[in-house]
Amino acid sequence: MDIFQKTAVVTGASSGIGTAIALDLARAGASVVLAARRIKRLQELATLIQTTTESKALAVEADIANQSDIDELMSAATSGFGPVDILINNAGLGYFAPVHELDMQQVDHVLRVNLIGAMLCTKAVLPSMMERRTGTIINILSIAAKNGVKNGSAYAASKFALRGFAESLFMEVRQYNIRVINICPGSVATEFFDQAGYQHPNIEKALHPEDIAAAVMTALSLGQHANISELEIRPTNP
Repeated sequence: MDIFQKTAVVTGASSGIGTAIALDLARAGASVVLAARRIKRLQELATLIQTTTESKALAVEADIANQSDIDELMSAATSGFGPVDILINNAGLGYFAPVHELDMQQVDHVLRVNLIGAMLCTKAVLPSMMERRTGTIINILSIAAKNGVKNGSAYAASKFALRGFAESLFMEVRQYNIRVINICPGSVATEFFDQAGYQHPNIEKALHPEDIAAAVMTALSLGQHANISELEIRPTNP
């Protein structure tokens, strides 16, 4: 896929994997729409992109758990750069607790962001992609989308569900030349664990955000006729 001058939306772009993906897309020549709740970080990233690459960047404050925010995000993307060619569903959060101690409000929030938000973003970009018969949707999942996690039932449930959604989606949209790609990383050294209140025992051996971005760019580099349905990436020596 020729990424030059394509319009890409990256959710959860204010740190970690999202930031790394946005930078690599910009270096490849894409116009990048940066979405997250922390607008100051997004603005700093947009400035970095526009001063170190020849690409354009737009920062949009958005909580993808909210339909109205998604509507505003996609409107800003299309009015700023044109129809969305690449959607990176990266925004996500973790919540860890034994099942018998689960706070269901927390569970609901995890599902709203990790699953429903990605579904709504995807739904928003599909009509244009289908009409133009082109587009790529990449979901940043986790190995927790394929394996249960002790004390991580809510997080795993959200990722298992998103994986099932994505696999079903691909069967619907492949006839329109739309690719759906799932990236399933193992542990990545980001703010994720701090925000989730989970202490990773070997974080120094974890993957780097740039590793996941490289996997995304590899998947995107194939011609539109070729689809990497799923790519799993783990630390070599955890």
